[in-house]
Amino acid sequence: MSMITFNDIKNNPGFRTINGTLEHQLENCKKRISDDCLTVGEMVMELVKEYGNFYIDRIEQGSGDRLRFYFMPFFNPCKYWSEFDQKAVFIGTIVNSDCRGFLDGNTIESAYLLNDGCYYNQSKKKIADSIEELFDYFMRVEYDYHAPISKKTYERLKNGGWYEGRKTDISSLIAECEEAGIALTDKQKAFFEEFSGIVCDTDCGQEVEIFDKLSYGICQVSPDSEEYEEKWMYNNYDKNAVMVGNCYTGEGRIWLTGDGQLLLDNISGILKDDDWISPIGRTIMNGFNVLLS
Repeated sequence: MSMITFNDIKNNPGFRTINGTLEHQLENCKKRISDDCLTVGEMVMELVKEYGNFYIDRIEQGSGDRLRFYFMPFFNPCKYWSEFDQKAVFIGTIVNSDCRGFLDGNTIESAYLLNDGCYYNQSKKKIADSIEELFDYFMRVEYDYHAPISKKTYERLKNGGWYEGRKTDISSLIAECEEAGIALTDKQKAFFEEFSGIVCDTDCGQEVEIFDKLSYGICQVSPDSEEYEEKWMYNNYDKNAVMVGNCYTGEGRIWLTGDGQLLLDNISGILKDDDWISPIGRTIMNGFNVLLS
């Protein structure tokens, strides 16, 4: 089997360059190398010169899950690894919709560069002997990753009005939606039965609210919408997606597709698309885990 190369990656439709101009990225590298007194500084500079910062999306063969590999040296702080008696330089990470951020513990697997020129994950296991092997590794590795639901997520849901087995009467909501021409799917109805009306606090003191009335903001995507985000969802995700709530002082809007995938728009999610729309969570509860943890 031939190795997947950077040329293969950059010619893939899921490839995007990120984090500004190459000049800006190199200036940032120089500063970080100086501030952290790194012995691998030249190696990192050469990587950025050749590849820049980018991400690439792919689909796992086994699970069908969407993964994103971010290549962005220095994005996370350098870590001192006592076992190697040196600082490890963050090179990149791989995530899915269950992930909440870029720091270790929030992603699936990250890569760090050491003085030997090899790449190690956050568990300090070697995963590649060269950058070419690292690219090939992250383009092939399979995870079927489901993030564990944190106790904090369950606590915040319960404080917001949710409980296990919750099944509220949504007959009036269904009638309102039908009158407005919105036909909810079975999965959307089940979502509203379990979560409509809850208002939960987040880590940063903001709120996540799930609507229980049409007048609060429930609407369906439309190709005729004046908002580009809705057209994007209609054309790229699902023609039955419904806005079900909001978050972060109303700046973020929460949508649910007909088959039960939560989407977030107006707020930068870790899997954001070209129009800042992000799938959040491989399951509904994983989506709340992203929003509330």
